[in-house]
Amino acid sequence: MTSRTDEEAEVFGRLFVLGQHLTRRADEALRPLGLTSKQWLLLAVLVKGFPGAAPTLTETAAAYGTSRQNVKQVALQLADRGLVELVADPQDGRATRLALLPRVAMLDEPAVAERHAGLLRDMFSVLDDAELATLTSMVGRCIDHLAGTEVAR
Repeated sequence: MTSRTDEEAEVFGRLFVLGQHLTRRADEALRPLGLTSKQWLLLAVLVKGFPGAAPTLTETAAAYGTSRQNVKQVALQLADRGLVELVADPQDGRATRLALLPRVAMLDEPAVAERHAGLLRDMFSVLDDAELATLTSMVGRCIDHLAGTEVAR
């Protein structure tokens, strides 16, 4: 009989391996756009998490699940590609905000969107609709829990 601790350790390791596979596949798919999976994720966080807004590095880091310094490093790479702009907050000169630039719209071009949709279909084709919904819920709960424990610290 497997203990809960053994099962937790198993899923912990498997999630890291899954992350490695997802990162590799996403990096391959994003290469023609000149993006990495980390850069794409930061853009996705900005677009989905802060629609129409220019969040601070600190706000973005909380949503992205990493440090402010890591977000700034990735954001600078995106700024070099003309996708985001780092701007000083007009009310608080100590804060830096991330603003999306019009070039981000390239990710919505039909050919790009279909390519990414195909990648997602391929990655998750092994799951039926109910399993995908369950996985979405479970991963969301884990992220919410972990993000909450970060805030509590």
